[in-house]
Amino acid sequence: KVTGYQSFEQAQVCSGGVDTTQVNARTLESTRNSGLYFAGELLDIDGKCGGYNLQWAWSTGILAGRSAAKIIREGGDSL
Repeated sequence: KVTGYQSFEQAQVCSGGVDTTQVNARTLESTRNSGLYFAGELLDIDGKCGGYNLQWAWSTGILAGRSAAKIIREGGDSL
């Protein structure tokens, strides 16, 4: 039973972000706006405390960055 709440600064879980159905899971590129990539807490993903959110941020940052760099290297017009 919830009996109260703390300030936003004390929050352990925040919800919201870009719906993952609108993102290519292999590249993290938006399916609505080519050339737009998402990572970390910009995506609507919730995780447990204890480093999981940090790992998600690092991993998705690497994937989104590599995906964007690949488009540039290949001379694509997404960016």
